[in-house]
Amino acid sequence: MESQMGVMEGLSQGLVGYGLTIVVALTAACMIWVIVRALEALQKQPEAPSAPAAVSVAVTPQPTIEDETPRHVAAIAAAVYTAVGAHRLVYVGEAATGRSWTATGRTLHQTSHMPKRMPQG
Repeated sequence: MESQMGVMEGLSQGLVGYGLTIVVALTAACMIWVIVRALEALQKQPEAPSAPAAVSVAVTPQPTIEDETPRHVAAIAAAVYTAVGAHRLVYVGEAATGRSWTATGRTLHQTSHMPKRMPQG
């Protein structure tokens, strides 16, 4: 008889623990929901104008170049305007990389294949 009481007591304790876990989880979820809603209300910003302003980009192509550079510059200028607003692009060009950049990359790649040596001692 005693072993049956022990099983019933364990079962009831397990159910009570399970119930408490559910209550704590729901309470935490509700608190998180309230905090998120409060932060949303605090961070509401005025609405942006519905119609975007017209953008005009002037590109003067060089007569000796017969590639797509002017179109690329126009696309970059439009993208900058869209992302950060009306700004003036001063220079669009390829970034220069020196020899040290290439040498560092090769060194890192080739030394990654070397086995690690354990210190002796």
